[in-house]
Amino acid sequence: MDVFKVIGVGLVGLCAAFTLKSAESRYAAIAVVATGAVILIIAVNALGDAVVGLHEIIDKTGVDQALFATLLKIVGIGYLTEYTSEVCSDAECASIGKKIAFAGKIAIFLLALPIVKALMDTVGELISGV
Repeated sequence: MDVFKVIGVGLVGLCAAFTLKSAESRYAAIAVVATGAVILIIAVNALGDAVVGLHEIIDKTGVDQALFATLLKIVGIGYLTEYTSEVCSDAECASIGKKIAFAGKIAIFLLALPIVKALMDTVGELISGV
């Protein structure tokens, strides 16, 4: 990911938001959301390379693909809910953002339950094999 591109987009968006805030405050919020969307697109494109790298690691280690998919979902939910929560805060709707973050935490918990169960089963097998 080209962090300088993200910084540039962020600074341009910041300048646009400050300029629009003094002229027309409702357009400033649009500038903030648009800037955030562009930064998100840049970050998601870079994330594709990381996923490919993780796939290579999974293939070499022989870890279950379903576990890998679940871990990717957990990370994705975490990032998206955090991002959406911050967008809500930027739009002065922090209470909605907090509820989105809470729902994301519940979704992560539900996705993590099978992983925790598999871990507990593995530990149980190791203990009984001693």
